[in-house]
Amino acid sequence: MRFLNNFFIIGLITTSSYALDIDKHLELSYVQTSGNTNTTTFSSKLEGTAALSDTESIRAKGSMLYNENENSTSANKYNLELDYNHMITKKLYSNIGINYIKDELSDYDYRLNFGPGLGYKFLEDKTQTLDIQGGLDYAYDRYNNGLKDDYLAGRTELNYKYRFSKSVEFKQMLSYLASFEDSEKYFAVSDSAIGVKMTENLSLGVSYNMDYTNKTEKEKLDTKFLTSLIVDF
Repeated sequence: MRFLNNFFIIGLITTSSYALDIDKHLELSYVQTSGNTNTTTFSSKLEGTAALSDTESIRAKGSMLYNENENSTSANKYNLELDYNHMITKKLYSNIGINYIKDELSDYDYRLNFGPGLGYKFLEDKTQTLDIQGGLDYAYDRYNNGLKDDYLAGRTELNYKYRFSKSVEFKQMLSYLASFEDSEKYFAVSDSAIGVKMTENLSLGVSYNMDYTNKTEKEKLDTKFLTSLIVDF
């Protein structure tokens, strides 16, 4: 099955990361039903952060979603992201990042954007953290019909984390990318998640994701609700 190939890719990335001193966060979700309907859903998210020095770090993120319903693929989406951060002060930092998105069932063959930005850590204590960043990106979109579009875009992202206790944590991510050349072209993502620790390295999590594409001939809003096994190592 095609999702097994995707699982192998995630496993290869995870194994390769042991060669570096990286804090890794892996989420896996799998659902299969049979009977009146036959469906298979597989979702995975892998994030790794490595400190290069006291003021420099890199972060890599990868996620995928695959859904097969009655032998017909209804979702097949990949997202890869790489960021380099440099702390200017204890709260202010500069960054440069690249983001690649491939969604086989959307209007877009793939989307790519990269560029510099600034971020600020408004809150950072034992209970909660709040990090907001913004930047200027060069964006390149290739459509399934072969057409392409490149433009300058503004990018903002908010990351919030709240610890209810040592074992329960809430996370919220909001991101927004908008073209400076076409006011109708913008993308917004919201990712809400709660994790409950079972052991030091294992947790159970539930998440709700909303992915909005304004300029499309298909459904503008994609949503997914997942229950996942979380591994921190």
